[in-house]
Amino acid sequence: MILKVEHSTIFEYEEPIYETATEVRLHPASGVSSQRCASFSLQVNPAAPISEYTDFYGNKVHHFNLLQSHKRVQIVATSVVETIASPAGWKFREDEIYLMDFSAESHYVHFDPSIQSLAGQFRGIEDPYQQAIAICGNINSTFRYEPGVTDVHSTSAVVMALGRGVCQDFAHVMLAFCRELGLPARYVSGYLYGGGSTPDGQDEASHAWCEVYCGEERGWTGFDPTHKTLVVDDRYIKIGTGRDYGDVPPVRGTYKGTSAEKLSVAVKVSSLEQAPEVFESNRHS
Repeated sequence: MILKVEHSTIFEYEEPIYETATEVRLHPASGVSSQRCASFSLQVNPAAPISEYTDFYGNKVHHFNLLQSHKRVQIVATSVVETIASPAGWKFREDEIYLMDFSAESHYVHFDPSIQSLAGQFRGIEDPYQQAIAICGNINSTFRYEPGVTDVHSTSAVVMALGRGVCQDFAHVMLAFCRELGLPARYVSGYLYGGGSTPDGQDEASHAWCEVYCGEERGWTGFDPTHKTLVVDDRYIKIGTGRDYGDVPPVRGTYKGTSAEKLSVAVKVSSLEQAPEVFESNRHS
């Protein structure tokens, strides 16, 4: 599929602030087995020079500073991405040292007693892929999707106690189960195209899911405990991966000032009807 993403983030303040330092992780991953980023643009208002680097986990990070006083910051990221259905993952042997980061507890992923107790029902499944499918399906069928009961700081232990949450929460719970059972698993931030289910044919869909390392034959394979399809397909656009949400927040920053901050986010994911021409025009950009 050829998908276009428009992601707008607005920070507003009652009183002027200054010396803003901001990191942005909104550039879709490219060169992976399931997708290629054909084009990407990032606009900031007030205007500021934008720099970029690649972090430890291979995610592209843009960053900028606003030294002058201001009461509003808008960040607009626009992407065109080609996605490919590859449910079997990317076959290769992963470095064992790299996998260690995705096999242990992290800031949002805890091996609490409830995880340790319930993980036993999956221990008898020998194949890593089937084990991950079973975990994913169990979370999808037993947890209830309910916005507002958690926030971006909720850990897997909190979500386990509630039995409710959103995609970020379910991803953290699945990571906890997988890692407790010895399956290396990483958090994925990105988008999900819903097939034009909204009235204007577009979908607001920032999303989060998991990738589990299922061995050399299957490699890293995407699983989505939020949706009943369970296995990630060409409707998904990956931005980045990390141990948990803390490694790949879309926007993160600091500022000087005493004013409270109001955040507004709008995301649109749409399919481009003239996909071959659009993709070709960006092929060498």
